[in-house]
Amino acid sequence: MTRIACLFIPLFPLAARLRAEPELMGEIVVICEGNGAAARVVAASRPARKAGVKPGMSMAQARGILPALLARGRDPGCEASAHEALLETAWSLSPRVEDAELDLVFADVDGMHNLYDGEHDIGQAAEVTATAMSLPIRVGIAANKLAARIAARQPGSPTVVPPGGEVAFLAALPLRHLRLERRLAET
Repeated sequence: MTRIACLFIPLFPLAARLRAEPELMGEIVVICEGNGAAARVVAASRPARKAGVKPGMSMAQARGILPALLARGRDPGCEASAHEALLETAWSLSPRVEDAELDLVFADVDGMHNLYDGEHDIGQAAEVTATAMSLPIRVGIAANKLAARIAARQPGSPTVVPPGGEVAFLAALPLRHLRLERRLAET
């Protein structure tokens, strides 16, 4: 029976920057892309999001909400380093890893149950490894990549979909989860 773990970094550009600049932790900060009037927010810290700053906003709109907002541009070096740490975390679980996106990897954890006390422990082991590298991740485990990917995006990580429970798991979710995955697959 195939078992796939999906390791996902929420708000990847922000997580990568906070990993490189831990002094920004807890600050009102956004990561933006573009310059001048074309600069757009791609990720925002929790305090900024609580105040109403959202991805896609122009920097002028974000500063209209929070004038003292700290802004940082996307940093390919920080993001590459965070991605490497994500891959290392996946390799700590299994030698069979698929590098899917900058913020997401899959690991085939079939047969790894002998090394752990269950799939929930596999997910927790991944989270501990990632945390040691200053990387916040979410983990989802299921029989296929789609269900594992959607499970990884759920709160309360790790989320384990029981073997054979993928249809019930996906059926219980709002359609927006599947639309998001379809949109991500098309990009």
